Amino acid sequence: MSADWSERLGSEDRSVQRRACDAACREIETDPDLRTKLRDLLRTGSPRARFAAAWVLVRCEPPGLRVLPALLDALELPDGDLRWSAAHMLAALGRTQPEVFAVLLQEAGDASRPPERRRMLLYALRELGPDRPETVALLLAALADPAADVRRAALSSFGKLLEPDRACLERALEIAAADPDVKLRRIAVTVMPDLAEHHPDLAARVAERLADLSSADDGLLARAARAAALRFGGGTAPRQAANPDS
Repeated sequence: MSADWSERLGSEDRSVQRRACDAACREIETDPDLRTKLRDLLRTGSPRARFAAAWVLVRCEPPGLRVLPALLDALELPDGDLRWSAAHMLAALGRTQPEVFAVLLQEAGDASRPPERRRMLLYALRELGPDRPETVALLLAALADPAADVRRAALSSFGKLLEPDRACLERALEIAAADPDVKLRRIAVTVMPDLAEHHPDLAARVAERLADLSSADDGLLARAARAAALRFGGGTAPRQAANPDS
């Protein structure tokens, strides 16, 4: 590759960066030094370049733990698409490297980490360990996070859990009723029907809460409650995504 290859891998222009990544994937088999340079870039490059180096290496060799730090730091990149890509790559890495789950769990629970990083870690964990009780416990704990985006990510992730704890539905019911964050309340009503499938003894409470909120002062909350009530009652309203940014 040309002398400016590392700069292009770290370019703020996504099209330039993608072309550089594609070129690296093509040339890595014929350039014996490129693999070593990419591994060095994992440690020394800019955050975007480190992510790009990890992206190339994951696609061109069995993924190893050496890409983990670069992917974790990429969760704080300004580019949302790159953050999501890093989160999915972390989940994929964790499926082949069991140590990754514990690292993600520890990082997500570390209050000293930036909120955006903690938020994206929750998304990675819900993809990697939706059946793990540790994931359930972390998401429940994250509902008390001081950052609103982290709380919303935690609650929206309840719908991805394979075995949500009873406490997940109870907290969703509480949040839907009176949380000061109306966006969080909208997410709560959206995930309640899915959670109720696992805890049918709470179905009456869910139906009552959705009925109450169907005429809420906040129009978006009322609409979300009505749509959730239709799904819960076997209606045909389209399912809404539990979007923490809605």
